[in-house]
Amino acid sequence: MSDADGPYRAPRPGRSDTGDSRTWADDSKAWADTKDAHRLIAAALSRLVAADPTIPPHPYLSRHLAQHAARGEVLDDAHVPLAVLPWESSANVRTLLRQSDAVSDVRRQEWLEAWARIEPFIGGAGPDSRLTSLHLAHHAATRPRTPLDTSVARVSGSRITPLWSDWTAQDNVLAVSETRLESLTRTTTTDGRSLLVSGDNHGTIRMWEPHGVPAMAPLHTYGGAVQHLLPLPGDLLLSAGTDGSVRVWHLTRGQLLAEPVHRPGTWVSALILFAAKDAPEVVLVAHSDGRLGALDPVTFRPVDPPLPSLDPAPALLSGVGLGGAEGMALAVAQGRRVRVWDPRRADGYTHEHEGAVRALVDLAAPGRYALCDDSGYIGFRDASTGRETAVVDAPPAGPVVALTALTVAGRAAVASGGSDHTLRVWDARTGAAIGGPLEGHTAPPVALTTLPGTSRELPAPAGQELLVSAGADHTLRRWKPGGPGGGAGRAVRRPVTAAALSGPGSTAGAPLIAVADESGTALWDTGTGRPVPLPAGHATVTAFASALVRGEPQLVTAHSDTGVQLWSLDRGAHAAPARLAGLLGHSLPVRSMAAFPHDGRTLLVTGGADGTVRLWDLDRVCALACREDHLLSVRDVAVLDTAQGPRIVSAGTDGTVRLWDPVTLRPVGTPLHCEQRVVNAVAAVPVDEPGGAVLVASGGEDGTIRLWDPGTGRPVGRRLDIGDGPVAALAFFRTATGRPCLAATGPGGTIHLWDPDTGSHLLRIVTGSPLGALDALDARQPGGPHLAHPVLLAAGVAGVCVFDVRMEGR
Repeated sequence: MSDADGPYRAPRPGRSDTGDSRTWADDSKAWADTKDAHRLIAAALSRLVAADPTIPPHPYLSRHLAQHAARGEVLDDAHVPLAVLPWESSANVRTLLRQSDAVSDVRRQEWLEAWARIEPFIGGAGPDSRLTSLHLAHHAATRPRTPLDTSVARVSGSRITPLWSDWTAQDNVLAVSETRLESLTRTTTTDGRSLLVSGDNHGTIRMWEPHGVPAMAPLHTYGGAVQHLLPLPGDLLLSAGTDGSVRVWHLTRGQLLAEPVHRPGTWVSALILFAAKDAPEVVLVAHSDGRLGALDPVTFRPVDPPLPSLDPAPALLSGVGLGGAEGMALAVAQGRRVRVWDPRRADGYTHEHEGAVRALVDLAAPGRYALCDDSGYIGFRDASTGRETAVVDAPPAGPVVALTALTVAGRAAVASGGSDHTLRVWDARTGAAIGGPLEGHTAPPVALTTLPGTSRELPAPAGQELLVSAGADHTLRRWKPGGPGGGAGRAVRRPVTAAALSGPGSTAGAPLIAVADESGTALWDTGTGRPVPLPAGHATVTAFASALVRGEPQLVTAHSDTGVQLWSLDRGAHAAPARLAGLLGHSLPVRSMAAFPHDGRTLLVTGGADGTVRLWDLDRVCALACREDHLLSVRDVAVLDTAQGPRIVSAGTDGTVRLWDPVTLRPVGTPLHCEQRVVNAVAAVPVDEPGGAVLVASGGEDGTIRLWDPGTGRPVGRRLDIGDGPVAALAFFRTATGRPCLAATGPGGTIHLWDPDTGSHLLRIVTGSPLGALDALDARQPGGPHLAHPVLLAAGVAGVCVFDVRMEGR
């Protein structure tokens, strides 16, 4: 360590800074091997870490302490304490934990494990955000469904106090790329090493060890996105993509050997190895203009084997092994049409699909292949007859964008990656699902490959492969397919479909929360940790709202069967709520609701996927009005408390925000065209000015938040960009001292806090798992629980967590 790193005071021989009777002079006698040396170095360095995590440690500690502990087999919370983790800059704790056999008692690694779960997503967050995120991750992992314990809940420097969580995050991130990943493959080097190879949208190729460590220096094409990778024997790799070129690389030497194809103005749509019967193997290259060429895989010179003619359009290719010495057939997809060409025969066959075909893949079974398309279809076919042999029994709801073949428990299978960010595994013989969905990516998985099932943290039966995915969220992730749930760190619960803070529970100061997933609905008292049953039936809850009707606390639930139910919460601490009534009118499920008092009544506004905004009287349990002005779906509704009284605000898929009169539901002013593509969320933002001004916050699909003056219809201030994907939810609250805060989140899994008055970004709370719901309670909210600090709820794929926010003081 150089003096440039700053002042550093090492313990002197004969003395211990912690009062330990051992000295470094004594320790030097015990250096029996390298591990002992690293162990003693880690122990000495850990004593130099300040107990206060807000104090920056010496740069050497943040860069190297974890590595010394891992090499000394003492990678635990004692040797790498909490206080150094938010400053850890080597970005390797996740990898070190995978490589280390040192600690069998996971409780000795609680903080390290929590840090490893969120570290891939921390990015350039500041120390406050890093420590706060670590605090929440640790609580969620170690105290699920446990009531608040003030003796363990506070961490010096953290801006939150976790109150309650039911959260199980994935822990299978292999690596994080600074750029968007476009392609992925696996290769085995001549010395027997198995490597993952990825290509990105900036023309860079990277090699990774199976546990996620970079294997060697990246290769730079200085061209377009690398969309195709083809490994060849002898440590060779072919790459191709959007610049129309094919390049030949020697991986272990890091050398560009040749560029046998260069066609500017086109892009390579497919790159495969193909071998017809009684013919030598060739590399086939298809371009976006429908040109199909072949290269010798040894000399990389053009060759001219018999090939089918293609339409002048991009083509996807897959060789289909026919078994034994029969060679291959060639499956070609162009748009919705698939053609299978067999060089042994003049004829072939063609079939059409509902959507454009996205991927073709050869199966282990001779003469069989699989394909997927934009409609969500995944099917299996026989290359000799053209017959569809199976189709998946429960296809994804959206386009399938990637496929790979693999073996699960000795069965031929296919893994698919969908636009819903989820991976699924299918039996290639029957089309049945194998295990449950594999969830965790915060953007679609764009490329898939496999690894042998020899991972320490993901053991697999002999012959079963591990699945590796490259996501548009810049991550490489590893999965164990098959069995219940199937994924690494698989959540014990289904993703949350709706969650909300619903007022005080049985314990003073502790809010009650409502949580729903596909398996059921429950109310949880965060003060006692006890659930309150909610017999909501079999239809999944899609939205919650809290209401006070004639002094009686009520809960409103919307369901996937389009119904809305009213429940009384005035039945004691742990009695099941009583169903009061139902509201019918929507033709598609309600996505958002809000209850509010007006002229002595309690009103409810609902926004549905059917494009309607509806107004209800909860006192008389009747419908008042309906508007169909939004095109397509209504994504969110809220209520503004203005100087002229309440105003209803709604946001829709049509990109508009609209204001409505709370009595007649007639439009107030003209629609706000937000220029954010879809508007997913709205919130009321009071302004501390005379006259009770209030602004509307809109959260868009483009990842921005905009503030609007509802009186003039004009934007206020600059756009706020969350920087990690679409805005899915917004919530406004005030801190204990009255400072306004606007919270935003989305599929990126980070909760952003902004000061809407100044536009300053206050805090990032990183969860590492997609979020879809936010709710907040002010510390001084009328009629709410007596809170010293505002409470924020966040929910999504991994579950739900509730915490208070303490922006002032520590």
